[in-house]
Amino acid sequence: MKQEPTRRSQVGDTLTVVHRISAPPGALVQARAPEDTTLATLTGPADISREGDSVRIAYSIAVWNPGQHELVIPGAIVVSATGVVDTLPDARLQLDVQSVLPAGASPDSLQPQAARPWVSRAEVSWLPLAVLLVPLLLSAALLALVWRRRGPPAEVAKAVKVMPPDPVRLARWIEAGEPGLVVDHLLTALANRDDAAEWRSAVASVRFDASASSHLVQLAHEGLALLTYSVP
Repeated sequence: MKQEPTRRSQVGDTLTVVHRISAPPGALVQARAPEDTTLATLTGPADISREGDSVRIAYSIAVWNPGQHELVIPGAIVVSATGVVDTLPDARLQLDVQSVLPAGASPDSLQPQAARPWVSRAEVSWLPLAVLLVPLLLSAALLALVWRRRGPPAEVAKAVKVMPPDPVRLARWIEAGEPGLVVDHLLTALANRDDAAEWRSAVASVRFDASASSHLVQLAHEGLALLTYSVP
C-alpha cells in the first residue's frame, strides 16, 4: 500500500491511498472503507479497477491530526468465480501529517483570524432598465404623434332604409286568405301615419279575435288603401 502524493501532508489535505491486492480473473472484489476518526475522514467511495492479475483500490481521505500516525485500511472481501468468499487481512499505512500552525506555538495561544467580509455576487445597475426604457418612450411618442395627425376615427352613420311593403304582393296575400299577415306588415308601414291612427285602433280591437276574421279582411283592404294613399 502506498500514499499518493509522496510529499509530506498537512492538516486539511486530501490524500489518495492506493491498495493493490491479488485477485483471480472473474473474482468480485468489495472494498471496505476505513472508519472516520479524528485522524482521517473518507471523502468518497473507493475507486476499484483491475490491473492485470491484481485489483487497484483507491481511497480518497482528508487528514486532520498532525504527527506520525498509523492508518488502518480494512481488508477487502474477495468472492471467487466459484463462490468462495475470502476476507483479506487489514492493511496498515504510516502517515506523517504536518501542522499548519506556526512552529513552537501553543494552539491555545493563537487567536483565530477575523471572518472575511461577504463577497457580493451581484451589482445593482440601472443600465439594462435604461436601455429598455428609451425605445419604449420613443415608440410611445411616435404613436402619439401619428394619432394626433390622424385625429379620432370619424363615426360613419349607417342609414338603414326601410322599404315599404309591395301593395301588389299584399293584395295577393289577401286573396290567398292571409289577411292577418297583411295587417302585420301594414301596422309596421303605417306606424307613424297620423291618418292611420283610427285604422290602427280598429285593428287592435279585432286582431286576435277569431270570430272577426271577415272584419280583418276588410281592415286589410282599408290598410292597403291607406298605404297607397299619398298624403299631400
